[in-house]
Amino acid sequence: MLLQSFLAVANSQSFSSAAHRLNITQSTVSHQIARLEDHLGKQLFERTTRSCRLTAEGRELVEFATRVIRIVDEMEQCFRPSLLRGTVVIGVSDDYHLFLPLTQAFKGFMESKPGVAIEVRAGLSADLQRDLNERKIDLAVLRKVPAASPAESLITDNLVWITSEYWTPPRDGVIPLALVAGACNYRRTAIAALDERRLPWKCIVSCTSLEGVLAVVQAGMAVSVVTEGDVRGGVIAAPSDGLLPQLPRSSLTIRFAEGEPSLVARALARTIANVLKQKHGDVER
Repeated sequence: MLLQSFLAVANSQSFSSAAHRLNITQSTVSHQIARLEDHLGKQLFERTTRSCRLTAEGRELVEFATRVIRIVDEMEQCFRPSLLRGTVVIGVSDDYHLFLPLTQAFKGFMESKPGVAIEVRAGLSADLQRDLNERKIDLAVLRKVPAASPAESLITDNLVWITSEYWTPPRDGVIPLALVAGACNYRRTAIAALDERRLPWKCIVSCTSLEGVLAVVQAGMAVSVVTEGDVRGGVIAAPSDGLLPQLPRSSLTIRFAEGEPSLVARALARTIANVLKQKHGDVER
């Protein structure tokens, strides 16, 4: 766990970001880094009140730490195959376009590790984070808006306004919205963007799923916000230079439940990260 905390701080350049990523307290991260520095007899970070930077010794340790964690995982998979058994519960942000690459990743993972079963729970990122905190799930793929730092992000996506092909702004100037109910990132982002531009709005439909939102938008009744990947038949992305305001970028990150992640959870996280980064690279090319 000391080396995992070290790499989390090294990648994010922040003790608080590392604590959030590992789902432990900032004081725990600080204590673990202090223990590691004491053990090695070297200062690994130059700390300020706002950030931290790796020292020369810290930069040298990054490569060693990465190799050690990978080798330990490989060793445990070889000598303790029983650790790669059981059910791992993963939460997934309820974005339609994620499900195809993720289900492919899950299928390949279970085929290569027949002793493992995967239980998937889709939902809002805020709800999944709560489930992580309560240890109801082992890990989660979470949507962050605005985008997290590059060190914390698996991939980044544009957020866009969507409308039907023939939608026109209402004469009274009040923007009709169709939004997912609850603590939805897209809901919060849409309202904040309109409020910042002082554009009047009215939520005419609150749905429990993105599918309901898309159906309302397809009918031309309202507009909404989704990732660029969720723009599909029946809806279009509104022009970026039109009436509707600019939106921030978003990102996907992986978080673990508090405590030491299981070997299965870490292996699944690596598989997901590789699949999503590969897919994103294909899209960008």
